[in-house]
Amino acid sequence: MKQTEENKKLDIWAFWPATILLTVIILLGIFFQEQMGQLLNSMLYRMANSFGWYVNLISLLCLILSGVFIVYKFGDMKIGGRDAEPEFKIFHWCAMSICGGIGTGLLFWAIGEPIYHFAAPPAAAGVKALTREAGIFAISQSMWDWSFVQYAMYSLCAVAFAIVTYNCRKSLSFESLVEQVFGQPVPWLTTLIHGCSIFCLCSAVANSMGVGLMQIGAGVEAVFGVSQSYVLWLVIAVIMGVIFILSCTSGIQRGLKWISSITMCMFFALLLYGICFGDAEFIGKIGVEGFGNLLDNWASKTVITNVMAEQDTWPANFTIQYWTSFIVYAPVIGMFLSRMAKGRTIRQFVLVNILVPSFFCCIWIGVFGGMTIRLQFKGIMDIWGAVNQYGMQSTVFQILSSLPIGTVVTVFFLIAVCLSFCTLADPMSSVLATLSVRQLSVNDEAPKRVKIFMGILITVFSYLLVASGGISSIKSMNLLIGIIMSSVMLLCIVAAFRLTAGYLITDKDPVKEEHSQ
Repeated sequence: MKQTEENKKLDIWAFWPATILLTVIILLGIFFQEQMGQLLNSMLYRMANSFGWYVNLISLLCLILSGVFIVYKFGDMKIGGRDAEPEFKIFHWCAMSICGGIGTGLLFWAIGEPIYHFAAPPAAAGVKALTREAGIFAISQSMWDWSFVQYAMYSLCAVAFAIVTYNCRKSLSFESLVEQVFGQPVPWLTTLIHGCSIFCLCSAVANSMGVGLMQIGAGVEAVFGVSQSYVLWLVIAVIMGVIFILSCTSGIQRGLKWISSITMCMFFALLLYGICFGDAEFIGKIGVEGFGNLLDNWASKTVITNVMAEQDTWPANFTIQYWTSFIVYAPVIGMFLSRMAKGRTIRQFVLVNILVPSFFCCIWIGVFGGMTIRLQFKGIMDIWGAVNQYGMQSTVFQILSSLPIGTVVTVFFLIAVCLSFCTLADPMSSVLATLSVRQLSVNDEAPKRVKIFMGILITVFSYLLVASGGISSIKSMNLLIGIIMSSVMLLCIVAAFRLTAGYLITDKDPVKEEHSQ
């Protein structure tokens, strides 16, 4: 039953403490930038050394548990009841599943990350820099970093929310999951989870948008010669903010469905261009061999640490930080993805949400990462030297501009980056609004004023991060907030298995049971 506007009240104990704490941290980053950066960077490496194994173990566990839903009878359960019909066509579902978790990261790092692994591989890889073996490792590891692990996390959390809302007919909130796990409502724990989620997610999305602002700013400078400045970043932030706020307030059936479909078409156009003009033969060879290396070593790639190589900071800078950032997003992206689950079996839902975006990410990295490795390996362009001299964000556009009609492609790429971020920010703003309002059901939309406020909050924070230079400090917080959110993700996973196990034991359809009473 849908809530009335009167019942859609702000959860002040979750919303305001999280917002105030985030504001304080941002202000500290502005006024004590150097000290804050040193503290958080030191904390990053210390915590990675101490808790990196824990983060890696949870990530590996998520991969295994998602396989349980696919292989065993857990996957037979139909979300929404035996007679439920899907609300989204396959294409729109796949587009939202891919775009909802990418943001700006994949577009940027598909080109940038492989060169780091190629020129400075970790000790665990056992390869020499700038060799054939390092090139294959670079593509393989980059594929793994952006594919199956994160989507396994998202899918497990999504299953929990989907069952509790569509089958158990509870509200789309952590309160329902807490009640299922503990057998009774625990209001203080629900409020604590909502507050932590708002704080962690808002900082993560603002960080992602901040990176996007710098990427687009570097692209504008490369194409139009407009130097990066506070004014340019502000203009870009306003444009991006307006787009994703308008999309968010339009609802999932209109705004996000169509903007993600447009973004997907742009992705496919860029892929086709990369294959045609980036040496398809080299890309095909290194992409296929890299994917084969991934299949052979997926478990070891998940749990890389710096054991017996204490000076190696690679795991802290890449896999461990990636896994923790995905953990931060997992419960809330799961909440978003659950809204597309109705009418699908759990097996179908998990398979599509893991395999479709993962294969897309692997192909994308194979094409654009392979292009980068080729330019460096064959001596066409000293990409590693450019990265060290100009930074990765500027080097990406140097790579694109070296290709035929490079200027046109760069502009197209900038638009894709903007829209891709919007497809992440749209559902995240919606989920943040949902967390800020008491007991919304799956059929309810959060009040537009709360969505708008959250969108403005993200936009303002992201601009302040870039303008203050504090974005590196917030990135260093990923490990800390990821460890905090890991307990929330584990709660979602326990709820998912508890609910499906109950279905298998009783062989009852909660929806039909309710209707028959």
